[in-house]
Amino acid sequence: MHISEGFILGLSTGVVCLAYCGPVLIPFLLSEANTLLNNTYTVLLFLTGRLIAYGIVGLLSGLAGAKLMQPSSGQSVFFGILYIILALLMIAYGFFRFREICLGRTRIAGKVYFQRWPYLVPVAGGFATGINLCPPFLLAITGALQSGAVLKSLLFFLLFFVGTSLYFIPLPFIGFFRRQQVLRIVGKFAAIIAGIIYLYKGIIFLVSV
Repeated sequence: MHISEGFILGLSTGVVCLAYCGPVLIPFLLSEANTLLNNTYTVLLFLTGRLIAYGIVGLLSGLAGAKLMQPSSGQSVFFGILYIILALLMIAYGFFRFREICLGRTRIAGKVYFQRWPYLVPVAGGFATGINLCPPFLLAITGALQSGAVLKSLLFFLLFFVGTSLYFIPLPFIGFFRRQQVLRIVGKFAAIIAGIIYLYKGIIFLVSV
């Protein structure tokens, strides 16, 4: 597993993250009626929360990978099967509509706990979406585990973050995203394509044993 695959995975599944988690941020941006500068600041706070979550998960994945993953033919079988299962989940994720966890509870909690510090809401929301156990995130954990080292795992998640974050850049221009259903449709197609790619990768792992 090359750590650059973290960026490729983020790039290939980032639209899925945006389609299923990003739209939860959109009502917050719209309700605030902010300027472009303020919207940009809010999105940056949101992404900061995601980066913190990815850093924690990357660290834990690296520690687990360094402890548990020793080079062997069994390791290839393990990752091959795991990639196939997650790829099928990704494809199902594209074909069917799942209830999004993301920011729902965080926004409700934010009304109670963060009224005096409103800018903590997007940070908390970003953290919540950053640890959302969706197929793209589980694939990232698998890739980080496969790296077998803490530093490589952290770099994998950092590049995964960069890849997914590129799709959040247009969000400050919120007027272009009022039709969220279109975004969801694009996300479904992206999930299916990414699932097919990782299904192929899982099969290659098993064949190479």
